[in-house]
Amino acid sequence: MNKVPIQIMDITTLKAVVFELIKEIVPSRFEKAQQIDSTTVQLGFRTLKDLIWLEISWLAESPRIVQIPPPKKFGDKSTLAKQLQHLLANLALVEIKQNGFDRIVKFKFSSRPGKEAEKELVIELMGRHSNFLLLNSKGKVITLAKQIKNSQSRLRPIGTGDTYTFPPPLKGLVPDLNESFNSWKNNICLIHKTFKNSLKDTYQGISPSIVLQIAGKDYNEAVNISNKLVTNIEANIWEIMFNRWKEWLLDIERSNYNINLAGPTEFTVWGKKNSIIKHEKISLYLGYYYSNKIFERKINTVKEKIKQDLKNSKNDEIRKLEAQEILIQNISEYISMQNKANKILTLQNPTKKQIIEAQNLFKEAKRKKRSRESILNRIEFHKKKILDIENSELFLDSLKYQQNDDSQKKLDKIIELKEEIEEYICISKKNSKFKPKRQNQQASNIKEIQSPNGIKIQIGGNHKQNELISLKKGKKGDLWFHAQEVPGSHVVLKSSNGLYEDKDIQLAADLASFFSRARGNKKVPIIMVPIENLQRISGALPGTVRHKGGKILWGKAERAEKYFHQK
Repeated sequence: MNKVPIQIMDITTLKAVVFELIKEIVPSRFEKAQQIDSTTVQLGFRTLKDLIWLEISWLAESPRIVQIPPPKKFGDKSTLAKQLQHLLANLALVEIKQNGFDRIVKFKFSSRPGKEAEKELVIELMGRHSNFLLLNSKGKVITLAKQIKNSQSRLRPIGTGDTYTFPPPLKGLVPDLNESFNSWKNNICLIHKTFKNSLKDTYQGISPSIVLQIAGKDYNEAVNISNKLVTNIEANIWEIMFNRWKEWLLDIERSNYNINLAGPTEFTVWGKKNSIIKHEKISLYLGYYYSNKIFERKINTVKEKIKQDLKNSKNDEIRKLEAQEILIQNISEYISMQNKANKILTLQNPTKKQIIEAQNLFKEAKRKKRSRESILNRIEFHKKKILDIENSELFLDSLKYQQNDDSQKKLDKIIELKEEIEEYICISKKNSKFKPKRQNQQASNIKEIQSPNGIKIQIGGNHKQNELISLKKGKKGDLWFHAQEVPGSHVVLKSSNGLYEDKDIQLAADLASFFSRARGNKKVPIIMVPIENLQRISGALPGTVRHKGGKILWGKAERAEKYFHQK
């Protein structure tokens, strides 16, 4: 499965966010808590200026503390959210603390600034060992995200009511700004490993992203150097890396943080500012970054699942079709059997035995003829199923051409397609009674663009959307376009709403060719039909229509793609 890479929140990023949040929300009053999934909570803090939201996650692949824009109300009824709401009610956040190169952050709460802390929120961002714990004034765990049993960890089991203990101390040397070049290099070269492994094993707080940031100024250079044995790195490269190392430590010491997007990793929070971003706040930028990455990963997971399900279903239908075609070949001899029986009966004096043989031949031929009709129906059925699957494959493939949609809309579209495929193509036994109503979402998720004359053009993104724009929402005067004889999306020019010209019709034809299985052809024959001449085929998938008459146009997918991306 193709995974979406997510840059983890390393020690530098964590320090940058903590530094920013101390200025932003200390002091503030805790106000709201909600848990959006099994590994993520969102906390609202009321400052003198605004309500600021943090998202805290202990997801192994991307543990994080980030600021987020005001979220939708969701998950405030979860047990953890209720506990936080009750236990932190009316308390003020008076301190945020993170020490050294430990990825552990403490949020301290008291009745008001200057008073002794009554509660402490401990966030451990340590990969699969990440956790989220709320302690009382005596350091005992009141509630936590993950109970760690003795069977899971003999070193540090922890649960509700236990006294909180720190994780085992970090291995390696503490990075020191005053360390000399020779000492630094000699420490790394003690064991002959690759640079990335030696640096991580020698010093505390070193993550894969920090290794790349120290190793090179761009991704390819950084990967090349980090994978070299320490004995094979040139002297001048060592000096350049040591200068970056010193710059990194100096920025940490001075709390000199800013987001850079031009470098060996997706983002860097130290070094000279060399890129302009939309969000000046590091924590808010990271909030958007992780949100988009998590959505991309969900989209990718659902997409791969659909792709595999369609592939399995298609292979199954092809096997069944081939089996029926073999059967039809075996029973095609019924005509010769009839002819043989007729020859016997046309004899001048056929014997009783010959007459019985002819009668048996007629019976067998009749049986085979009936079987042939049944098999032909099954062959037609399997061919139709394969065509429906290919149509769904086309819809899945077309999602990648809708880059302008935000992550939530992309996820909605692919989940909508998944539910439709499970309902009509790869029928899911699970949750067969539960069929969510998505009519409103379907209407809002339909792809629409404007023609050169400002007339709306709608493009179906799945079977139900095809039916919606063509049969349910189509009006007299609208024009319907579809690639001829190949799977494709329905395209509707809403010409009932205004006057159209040839260039509007041509664009609709080009779009119908672009969103079809014939996308790779230079020219694609497109059928154009007044929408009132469409008729739904009963018993077929939604959006399966027949039409009266129509006109053949030629569509160019390449021309549509240029216009589509411009818009």
